[in-house]
Amino acid sequence: MSKYPFRVYQTQVEDHVFWIAKSSYLKGCVGQGDDQHEAIAELEDNEIAWIETASEAGIPIPAVPIETMEEYSGKMTLRLAPFVHMQASQFAKKEGISLNQYVNNAVVSQNALMTTQI
Repeated sequence: MSKYPFRVYQTQVEDHVFWIAKSSYLKGCVGQGDDQHEAIAELEDNEIAWIETASEAGIPIPAVPIETMEEYSGKMTLRLAPFVHMQASQFAKKEGISLNQYVNNAVVSQNALMTTQI
């Protein structure tokens, strides 16, 4: 199992389509194969060799990154231009919802729009 984060993607050279697994932290450390599993397996072997070679050559070995999960309370402070605040408040009242719900709906709507563009 790889210690470092990596990216897996498919590529083509001339008529040959294959998979690449590329380390995000170990420069030049990659694996390739006819499928994702082969590419990842080769990357894992190459990662071990990369670390051994770097150690022998005195090349600094990056620390294995630890990703921490952020916790969100659901609360945030928001600054708006006074006119935008007034408009939002009026539209919320017209819809019969709180300003908080109006802003929440706007964020959910924008998130949905951005998700379809990824």
